[in-house]
Amino acid sequence: MNRVTPPLWCAAACLLAVAAAQQRETQFDRAAVERGRVQFKSGCGFCHGDDATGNRAPDLIRSTILGHDTNGDLLGPVIRNGRPEQGMPGFPTLTAAQISDIVVFLHSQAYAALHSAHVPNDYPLAKLLTGNADAGKAYFNGAGGCAPCHSPAGDLAGVARKYNPLELQQRFLYPAGRAKSTATITLRDGQMLEGAVVHDDEFEIAIRSKDGWYHSWQRSAVKVQIHDPLAAHRALMEKYTDADIHNLFAYLETLK
Repeated sequence: MNRVTPPLWCAAACLLAVAAAQQRETQFDRAAVERGRVQFKSGCGFCHGDDATGNRAPDLIRSTILGHDTNGDLLGPVIRNGRPEQGMPGFPTLTAAQISDIVVFLHSQAYAALHSAHVPNDYPLAKLLTGNADAGKAYFNGAGGCAPCHSPAGDLAGVARKYNPLELQQRFLYPAGRAKSTATITLRDGQMLEGAVVHDDEFEIAIRSKDGWYHSWQRSAVKVQIHDPLAAHRALMEKYTDADIHNLFAYLETLK
């Protein structure tokens, strides 16, 4: 069996890469791609990776929404409004032109992935430590509202030693599923029951009480008080700036 020698293989790979790059330039406005790259890295790279291939948040260049997008008809509204239910903030201050550039950049990345042998999806952890720990501590104790529920000498003692940087970042940004909502149900006769929420919509509420029994009621027939331990975290997703996230992470990394 004949083998291609490494020099010939490298030369072929280089030629293919150049050809792919030249073809991409005919597919996309190069200036728009570069503007979009800068805008994406600034606003989205922290979660999706600078190249959009995923980090704490999903890989975008292989996403279904990008595959079905035409000139930003699907991506544009998501970028502007976010997906709060999935922990993604919106970017309502971006102009239409900036969103268009991000869309062009994402399509160019998807094209590059489709026409290349490999798209790196690693994100060096050292790049995550870009914030100011003192500013993060001030945010923790002040505007972030973290101190009333968490303590560096209590539940967060040694947290940076317990989790690697990537996992630590995931846990404070996307804590969904790590704590369950509970509810207090008050019946019409005044009786009160408490338990973990099993189902909750505009028509019905169901809980599993501490004794293991399942209970459900029509919403209109009872008074419901939901206790969501992650409510404050979810609210922060709409308030965080990039600097807040970087600084808070840098502070948490000092809690060895």
